[in-house]
Amino acid sequence: MPPSKSALARAEKRAAREAERAAKKAAAADEAEPAAADVAAEGVAALSVEGAVEAADGDAGAAKPEKKKRESRFGKKGKKAKEDAARAEAERAAAEAAAKANAKGDRGGREHLGFFERTGPNAPRRRNLNMDIHIENITLAAGNAELISNGVLRLVYGVHYGLVGRNGVGKSTLLRAITSGEVQMPDFLFTIHVEQEIQGDDRTVLQTILQVDKEREWLLAKEEELCAMDDEEAERYVADGGVDLNEVYERLDELDSDSAESRAAAILAGLGFDHEAQNRPTREFSGGWRMRIALAQALFLKPDLLLLDEPTNHLDVFALTWLEEFLSTWERTIVIVSHDRGFLNTVTNATAHLHRKRLWYYGGNYDTFIKVRAEHRANQMSTHKDQTARADQLKRFIAKFGQGHKKMVKQAQCRMKKLDKLKEEMVTVDWDDASLKINFPAATPLPPPCVSVVDTAFGYEPGKTLYENLNFGLDCDSRVAIVGPNGAGKSTFLKLVMGEIIPTEGWVNRHCKLRLAMFSQHSVEKMDVEADAVTHMRRLDEDMPLEEARAFLGRFGLSGQLATNPIKNLSGGQKSRLAFAELAWRLPHILLLDEPTNHLDLETIESLAMAINAFEGGVVLVSHDERLISLTCDELWCVHKGQGGKPGSVFVYDGDFDSYREMLKNDFKEQALLKSGKSKKKGGKEAEVAKAGKQPEVTKAAPGAKPVMVPPRPGAARPA
Repeated sequence: MPPSKSALARAEKRAAREAERAAKKAAAADEAEPAAADVAAEGVAALSVEGAVEAADGDAGAAKPEKKKRESRFGKKGKKAKEDAARAEAERAAAEAAAKANAKGDRGGREHLGFFERTGPNAPRRRNLNMDIHIENITLAAGNAELISNGVLRLVYGVHYGLVGRNGVGKSTLLRAITSGEVQMPDFLFTIHVEQEIQGDDRTVLQTILQVDKEREWLLAKEEELCAMDDEEAERYVADGGVDLNEVYERLDELDSDSAESRAAAILAGLGFDHEAQNRPTREFSGGWRMRIALAQALFLKPDLLLLDEPTNHLDVFALTWLEEFLSTWERTIVIVSHDRGFLNTVTNATAHLHRKRLWYYGGNYDTFIKVRAEHRANQMSTHKDQTARADQLKRFIAKFGQGHKKMVKQAQCRMKKLDKLKEEMVTVDWDDASLKINFPAATPLPPPCVSVVDTAFGYEPGKTLYENLNFGLDCDSRVAIVGPNGAGKSTFLKLVMGEIIPTEGWVNRHCKLRLAMFSQHSVEKMDVEADAVTHMRRLDEDMPLEEARAFLGRFGLSGQLATNPIKNLSGGQKSRLAFAELAWRLPHILLLDEPTNHLDLETIESLAMAINAFEGGVVLVSHDERLISLTCDELWCVHKGQGGKPGSVFVYDGDFDSYREMLKNDFKEQALLKSGKSKKKGGKEAEVAKAGKQPEVTKAAPGAKPVMVPPRPGAARPA
């Protein structure tokens, strides 16, 4: 890759400045030679009768070698010699202090920077730091509810962790506690938590990414300031504790500053921002796109510890595929909370399971974790069975011989002690909490075609057609997944089928007895949040008895107070379950599901997949969840976004979802949006994590908000 314009300009500035300094030094040397000779001659003539030799000061001292000062005949140094020795000692101490400060990265003048120097590329090797994290005795609570008790946070540097556990156990709270300081992390670690979208303003997307690197921005400004100084000004500035220009250049090179713009643009392109979008103000983007910008900022800064909380929620299949590949080659520590099983399998190589107030660590990705945990439970069950049989045997002996002959009573007492010891050692099987069972009853099937779309076109604005020439049919046995970039019209496609919008051209025919039921985040948002779940269900059918409504909700995990609390107090996952209950009540012939996995935990998504497979009607699914699509759908329809003002289209992809994603990966590599080469695989360090089921550990409590960036504190001690 040819050097950038900024790199060439910096090189030219450096060369010009060095040439100017060299010329000035040469001129100064020419002027100093005769003066030095005169001063030296005067110095020799002025030597005392006693022969006390004093070195000529100034440049004369440089012209002649320094001679040792002779002590007086009393063996004591003169006053000037003592002052010189004291001055030399002070200079030596100052030099040592400066060296120690530099070794810690606590550079002179850094208190004026307005930011803290981050660890930077290759810093662990450069500074010989231990970047592993091991923090014990962590207790985390939310209100009066204890989430973690005496947990241990153990993160090996460079390992990618999937943080898994049921909704509500404290995964997100743990991440917030790490960044809030509630859990005391090593001072030198640079940590970023991507949790919330950025605030929009008039800066372009690309500017927002570049300017998030405060250190680089300061260095570039300092470079410009120092280049404007003459030599004397620069020397005075450095003498007063300021940074030297060459040090600025070195740090900019370490940060790979010259490639910053191209790196930022590549990250944004991978996340779905084309050249035009990168140059638009951030205020013009919706919340989901601003969330992508927050993610891009974190990836651009390359933190030592990257914390991602549901990073796939606002991504389409294109951005998700790119992010998987990008993070797979990430060389630093990542902790990811995600409901996307395929994403966890691709990106992570270790798993931290937050379960029953402890963190349990497993080597391998999520599928490996499930397998190892099942094997561990099978071993527990086998051991428990053997122990139970042994305990029953001891109980029978004690019951039979606990009274009677003295010798047998003594043996029974001995067996009693063995039974007590066995009870203490009895293995408890670590059962998972009961999983939610979702069920969608279907109406009696209708003869095909149930839905016919003929020569259909649609656009929200006159002259701006979203897509055209749509021709397809849906029946009660259709299993279709719809994929495509955000903004291409996937949700609009479902609304056309549902009849919520009218096509601008062509028509949509539906069977006269057809019942459709649609799930979307918009339908969840339209709920009356002041009402409770029971009231919501009874509004669907005024004749529905109260007990029937409560029983129906209970089948979707909304029992007890959850059924009678206002909907606004329910979590995102609980609101989704209420929406699923409404779908089931409608007894549809065809289900239309728009991103149904958002806010669900991994176990509930598995239950949803089983419910879809058991459903005897048709299914049209919009999702980026690889596993859900692979388990439930046998057709893949791609929504193609029109370019240059031309309408888009919908076409059937001839292949499965895996081959479709491979095609996307190859496209990304051809566009240089991804590094070519293999993904990061499980290596030696992951083995340190793989002591499956041993140390349970967790941690944290915390406040929350914003994509939080946690830099090292100034002057922090840095362990060797």
